[in-house]
Amino acid sequence: MRMAGMLVASLVTAVIVSFLGVIGFVGLVVRHMVRRIIGGDNRFLMPATIICGSLLLLVSDTVARLMLAPHVLPVSVLTAFMGAPIFIYLILRRGQK
Repeated sequence: MRMAGMLVASLVTAVIVSFLGVIGFVGLVVRHMVRRIIGGDNRFLMPATIICGSLLLLVSDTVARLMLAPHVLPVSVLTAFMGAPIFIYLILRRGQK
């Protein structure tokens, strides 16, 4: 049952990311990062996640525009390079506890 649940969750996540793009992946990563910092209280978690997610995308967009100055690098490239390793780290770290 546990493996089936993990498989279904992975497939649903893959479908969502394929439709929304890598920027939608930020919502998955930022939520877990903020939860580690603030805790599980949703009264504070939701506003902090909204603020941190928007700041992450704002900084990523600014860096993407400035990195290759005359050309614009897609912001999804930066979020993928930041988001995937952080998400893998969070998954591996959770397994150690």
